[in-house]
Amino acid sequence: MKRWMKLSVCATLLLSVTLISGCGGEVQPLDISDFQRIAIAPFSTEEESAGMERRFPLDLSTRLSLVKKDKEWIYDQSDTLNPIGSQLAAQNLTPKDIFLDPALAAKVGKAANADIIIVGHIKNPKLDENYDSNPLYDMSAQAGISGTTKFVLVYQWATLNIQVQAVDTKSGSVIWDNGGFIGYTRYIREFNTQDPARHTSRIAPDQLKADLRKHMLSQIGHQLAPDKIKERPVPEILMKPGRKLVRSGGQPILW
Repeated sequence: MKRWMKLSVCATLLLSVTLISGCGGEVQPLDISDFQRIAIAPFSTEEESAGMERRFPLDLSTRLSLVKKDKEWIYDQSDTLNPIGSQLAAQNLTPKDIFLDPALAAKVGKAANADIIIVGHIKNPKLDENYDSNPLYDMSAQAGISGTTKFVLVYQWATLNIQVQAVDTKSGSVIWDNGGFIGYTRYIREFNTQDPARHTSRIAPDQLKADLRKHMLSQIGHQLAPDKIKERPVPEILMKPGRKLVRSGGQPILW
């Protein structure tokens, strides 16, 4: 988890409000009805998100090609089948170059015989967790409040920011920009206060990253093909207690 920096609890609560209310307003989907050949380039990354530049665009391209079969999708599928990567190498460019300069993106897209080229930037991947020691009680148990019905919560979450743009290869202009989107997956697990596993049992970092990638694929996929790919809630709670837990005094817990 060296590259996955931690969020403070306060920052996370603030982030939750920001995400729920949206980032700069609702993003209008990209209208691709007038374009037939669509290229998706390797995404630009920062040091902490290095390694994602090919995997995410590949997964996104594969998903879009399955739901939008009437379009021709041009993307890097392997080290040998890499129409965009080879053009970047031939022109001595990087994914960051074409993300920052639409004219360069258009040049690469045109060389790949695409009508538009989609470029992106991935940054700020974060994993964190918080242990809530304030006790809750399982009111679904018939034995009444006791040590066996007393629980605490462990929270884990993952966030990632992706900005995606579409460039017209003829005009060299940006025709769509999602403005940067923060994906947020969250997990809430309950442990009996007498259970020592609460201090050691965690969802593995690889699973957190995989779930976050699926979440982001749906979010960006929805922005590009809203009629075919459903969006996900933000934050997306992937795990929560199935018990009826309440605070002391009978206050119910709302997820």
